[in-house]
Amino acid sequence: MNGLSDRTEELLEQLWILTEEQRQRAGSDLLRDDEALRALSESGLVARTGGDVALTEKGREEARRCVRRHRLAERLLVDVLDSSEEDMHSAGCKFEHGLHHGLEEKVCTILGHPRVCPHGKPIPPGECCRRSEREASPLLASAADLPADEPAAIAYLHGAETADLRKLMAIGALPGTTIVVLQRFPSYLVEVGGSQFAIDERMARQIHVRRTVGRGPHRWRGPRGTGR
Repeated sequence: MNGLSDRTEELLEQLWILTEEQRQRAGSDLLRDDEALRALSESGLVARTGGDVALTEKGREEARRCVRRHRLAERLLVDVLDSSEEDMHSAGCKFEHGLHHGLEEKVCTILGHPRVCPHGKPIPPGECCRRSEREASPLLASAADLPADEPAAIAYLHGAETADLRKLMAIGALPGTTIVVLQRFPSYLVEVGGSQFAIDERMARQIHVRRTVGRGPHRWRGPRGTGR
């Protein structure tokens, strides 16, 4: 939703965590920001009855998205940018407000649709997560299992280590990019975005691809496009 200030979004997050996750009523300390509460009430996101404040149906959905963006931002800061624990929360608060207009789906996809934040709290799923589950089939595989010379679109990256995720992003292995496995031995030689790179099997298995149906074999031009 456009037009909400950072403070009102943060208040929405706190209300959602308190009422939806912890199943508690909003305390008086949370209700002192009259300006933010007024903005939320005027937007139809909260209902005020006496001293009580509750999220409306519209407010619950918007608050869920705020929490999702915040926890995805923390995941990105830790997994990709190697942020420290002490910097993660404050930086995540600032970074989450920029994850609008489809950026959150791109971040979620790059990270492999993580289910929990670095603190172990659940990340509310988005449409990209549900779409990924619906499309999970034999057409979805790791690059390590991709037949040689068959082009495939990278669906998402899922690496256990931050260093691996950084290396894959550095070679341009991003969701939506076409990848071709040219050889498997002595290492995996892959073509990404017109350039060729050698990676080991462990890293190849962290690249999840969507196989392209009805495409002919890819012609290998030889190392660095020199011809064969």
